[in-house]
Amino acid sequence: MDDIVARIRSKLAAACTEPVPRPRTFVRAHGGQRLGAPISEERVVAYEATHGVRLPRSYRTFLREIGNGGIGPDYGLLPLTRWSAHDIPTASQQLWRDFTLEPTDAVAADWARLRNMQDNSYAGTHAVVHRGCLEMTLLVISGPARGRLLDANLGDLAAPPVFHPQPDFLTWYEHWLDTLPEGELVPDFRDQRRGSSEELIDILTAAGSPGERRAAAYTLGGRQPLTDRARDALVQALADDPDRGVRMDAARTLAELDSDAAQVLASALKDPDVFAMAAYRRKIA
Repeated sequence: MDDIVARIRSKLAAACTEPVPRPRTFVRAHGGQRLGAPISEERVVAYEATHGVRLPRSYRTFLREIGNGGIGPDYGLLPLTRWSAHDIPTASQQLWRDFTLEPTDAVAADWARLRNMQDNSYAGTHAVVHRGCLEMTLLVISGPARGRLLDANLGDLAAPPVFHPQPDFLTWYEHWLDTLPEGELVPDFRDQRRGSSEELIDILTAAGSPGERRAAAYTLGGRQPLTDRARDALVQALADDPDRGVRMDAARTLAELDSDAAQVLASALKDPDVFAMAAYRRKIA
């Protein structure tokens, strides 16, 4: 674990000295272009005692040796004591209860059953990132997926959460740092993929999993300018990909990076999913 801590410190120092324009996440993050100071073992132990839990080792190491809140994905990392961001009680102060969902192919069905069994489906999770509106990145504190991160829309509790592929907090944060140098605009962090634009296009146009295609469409939003092949792949995905998430992310990337896509996007508004996304973006703009 010492090796990954050293790598993160080095990459973070390099990222914070990059010439402007900086990724927009740097501007929006709590604490601006820095992390809060690490916190003492005594403070961590006191927090754990208050909530009757032991924090996952990787997150605990980050807090103790790297920092507490500040620069990170989307609106930045929340400090430890702001785990219920903006007074949204993600777990009703019940970190000790098991979050029983696991990152399997049956997440949607398992989530529906979980929602039917208990009122507070996100018990056992801890908010680490506020992604905007009622969307959060949560860390599982208790349960079989302990230590994993997931994205949750607390404004639509019927929607299943999306697990991040990284196995722990340090790996997840290093992955975010690794995305920063790629392009002048870094999309809001979620399940971005590493790889060149050509590799991402191949993923988007291949018959891979919906999650892989969605991540490819999303990550292409950070590659400027769009190549003709990338634009064609996004237009094709917007037109006929069977997964609504892929279509929505293709539309988002085209809307942000292709000034000539107005006609294509206007046609895509016949898709109710894309129309709903466009209406939502207009509402919060």
